[in-house]
Amino acid sequence: MRCKRLLAYLVVFVMAGMLYAGSAAAQDYGLAKSGTKFGLGYQGTWIQGLFNGVSARVWLDDALGMEGNLFMGSIDGDQSLYILEGKFMYAPVVRENSRFYFGGLLNLAIYDVNGADGTVIGLGPMFGTEWHYKELPEIGFNFDVGLKYFNDTGDIDMDVWAIDVTWGIHYYF
Repeated sequence: MRCKRLLAYLVVFVMAGMLYAGSAAAQDYGLAKSGTKFGLGYQGTWIQGLFNGVSARVWLDDALGMEGNLFMGSIDGDQSLYILEGKFMYAPVVRENSRFYFGGLLNLAIYDVNGADGTVIGLGPMFGTEWHYKELPEIGFNFDVGLKYFNDTGDIDMDVWAIDVTWGIHYYF
């Protein structure tokens, strides 16, 4: 119940941010004229619980970007999961304070669950948005949704399609 309430608050926060992003103006930040921007920060995902990750994101120009994430966590305290993820992003819509992008993602997950261990490879398309507030132009907030195909190469035989949702915050240098 507590997790559902936390997830509901998170969804409300993200939706409010997305609605506000349309009217906020990034002061002198100018995403449409940004050039190369590099950011470090947090990325989170939900896999039977919150998994936290460290993230690096770079926009090579106005519309082309890449992101790398490392998620680490455990399920029920004694089961470990590590995920290394890479994203390639193209933003057809770039505005003064926000961008909408789509692209592809690839990840490698290493798990140890109930004595079974192995590696899962995931790949698929994704889309998302990133926005900046007028008061904090160097901070970028993002929300991504992807469709992943997972294939297990370890002890568990698994071929699964799943929806993947991540959100994050990055400081751009």
